[in-house]
Amino acid sequence: MTSLSVGLLVYSLLSSDTAIAAKATRIYPVVAEQDAKLPYICYRRADFDRNYAKGPGQGADAVSVEILCYASNYKESIELAELVRGCLDHMQATYTDSENNRSLVARSIDIVGAEEGWADDAYAQSLVFTVRVNNV
Repeated sequence: MTSLSVGLLVYSLLSSDTAIAAKATRIYPVVAEQDAKLPYICYRRADFDRNYAKGPGQGADAVSVEILCYASNYKESIELAELVRGCLDHMQATYTDSENNRSLVARSIDIVGAEEGWADDAYAQSLVFTVRVNNV
């Protein structure tokens, strides 16, 4: 599995977090349904940087993942963003696709940016994480 599958790892982490599950109605990849019920999370792979290593080892890909937390009020959007940060920031994780006997290892997940705004009649908190994945 390559770093192009990082969204599967992010979804696995977010959906298995009990505090996030209690707060968010759904977690959507890339785009939410038009009639999505607030509060919800939407995530996407936003950028990709292939890092090569000289000598032994294969380096690591650095994948930017944007996670948007939408809520009907500002405080709730912040609370959801804090839960997402607590779930992902400074983490190492492995996603396993047991059906196909493949896995993806994130050496590190770190928050590198945040922004807030208003979109689709909701408050939005945008969090950007860099996920470092070993090259295969």
